[in-house]
Amino acid sequence: MSKEFDVHYGQKEFEAVESGIEAIEAVLTGKDIHAKERLLFYLDWYMDPYYRKDLSVIGEPLKELLQKVAVSDDDNGVVEEALHLLEAYTEGPYPILEKNKEKLPEEFRPTVLYLLNENNR
Repeated sequence: MSKEFDVHYGQKEFEAVESGIEAIEAVLTGKDIHAKERLLFYLDWYMDPYYRKDLSVIGEPLKELLQKVAVSDDDNGVVEEALHLLEAYTEGPYPILEKNKEKLPEEFRPTVLYLLNENNR
């Protein structure tokens, strides 16, 4: 995450998630690093099963989007957080990670390999 990591999510992040996957994608594929950080931080809370949020509508599209972000974003902090959300709150398979694992920086390969191999146990 950026040096000025913004953990103060609020109304914009609530509205993005309420609006659906298109609004989430607009933020996560946009240029505003702080908006991405706030939304990813909010998604960490939102996806946590402890809080019992209904992910039935956006769960699979969100898993796909997080994979896309992980393999395409230029900010290592954003990539790291996307992988964290996948690891903590989703289950494989991860076809986008599988197809694009070579595009990820070396530092993330252990996490990606773990995610790809967890279904083989």
